Amino acid sequence: MPELPETRRDASARVLDQMSSLSRRSRTFATMVAHRADLQPAQVQVLFSLYRATECRVAALADQQLVDPSVASRQITALVKDGLLARRPDPADGRAALVSLTDAGLAKVKQVRALHVQAVAESLRDWPVERMDRLAADLEELVGAAEQAYERFTGAEPAMELVKELV
Repeated sequence: MPELPETRRDASARVLDQMSSLSRRSRTFATMVAHRADLQPAQVQVLFSLYRATECRVAALADQQLVDPSVASRQITALVKDGLLARRPDPADGRAALVSLTDAGLAKVKQVRALHVQAVAESLRDWPVERMDRLAADLEELVGAAEQAYERFTGAEPAMELVKELV
């Protein structure tokens, strides 16, 4: 592929810089929200993963969280003890366990999400709804494009070819 024009490269670098800045702020805020909800950030991730998946095996949750199954098991055990998760034997394989949110776990997910929505609303309080909607649509498109780029980056196309396109 031909080299990107200077202006496109500069614009890409600026987008990357702002996304990185937003990501750092988001992680910091996520930690603060987790603590306000009496959770650790990793526990929030587990709860939201189970909210999206409904129910899954401990091993699948570990894969999704990019942690060792023993780490996921300890996180799950603590959340079961707190009444936020339920664990049951997998009917397809009695050696494995399935985990899911309890009603209290779902309430905790809703509490954390409400805190995040409140923060975004505060951040954008001076923006008209139309601009917020445009931002949401642009971010949705960016996420889709990023997923495609990730597939290309990790797929059959040599990674260096993609890097050359962007540098």
